[in-house]
Amino acid sequence: MGFTLLIQTLSQDPAVSIKSALRIVHFIGLALGLGAATVLDLLVLRFLVRGKITEDHWKVFKFGSKVVNWGLILLWATGLGFLTYYGAFDPAKLGNEKIWAKMTIVLILTVNGGFIHSVILPRVKKQIGRSIMEGLPSSHRSVFIVSGAISAVSWYVPMMLGALPQLNFAVPMGTILVAYAALLGSAILFAHALLFVVPTGSSEEASEDVALSAKFA
Repeated sequence: MGFTLLIQTLSQDPAVSIKSALRIVHFIGLALGLGAATVLDLLVLRFLVRGKITEDHWKVFKFGSKVVNWGLILLWATGLGFLTYYGAFDPAKLGNEKIWAKMTIVLILTVNGGFIHSVILPRVKKQIGRSIMEGLPSSHRSVFIVSGAISAVSWYVPMMLGALPQLNFAVPMGTILVAYAALLGSAILFAHALLFVVPTGSSEEASEDVALSAKFA
């Protein structure tokens, strides 16, 4: 009886039920992607500071990246679903520039995700047995940093935009993207600053460098 009542209640207004279903799946995608991306960023930071990557660590990176991918797929599916819903039931919402700013940021996030899978992950696999930045030229370390910053910022900004309904129809898309770019730039600068205070080579390499310097002095 209770289940029947639930079905009857949900079927009273199909449009509202569709929107609610989209929200639920959207939140699931955000939780999966944001959670997994945060864990991966923390792991990168951990291995940036100390420790060597093992085969098990690599498997965690690979699995976490797959979870992030599923989060992105759900975000795109529900995002396009929302656009379709608004077009059919609430066309005025398509004039909300915050929606298009979120879509733009998710697009950047998707492109960065493809780059991580095609370039970053294979590079991480090659670092098994070493720290994540050990032996890498400065240009490669910079790419790691920029990609990680894009991932972190681009997952959190859409979440924050969704939590700020007062921005609906109030702030132009360009203003939101400028704020996003400023936040992203700050994150990249901060992450690069870590490279000056965190050693990227192993202690053995550091000892060898000291010995060589002494030998040729």
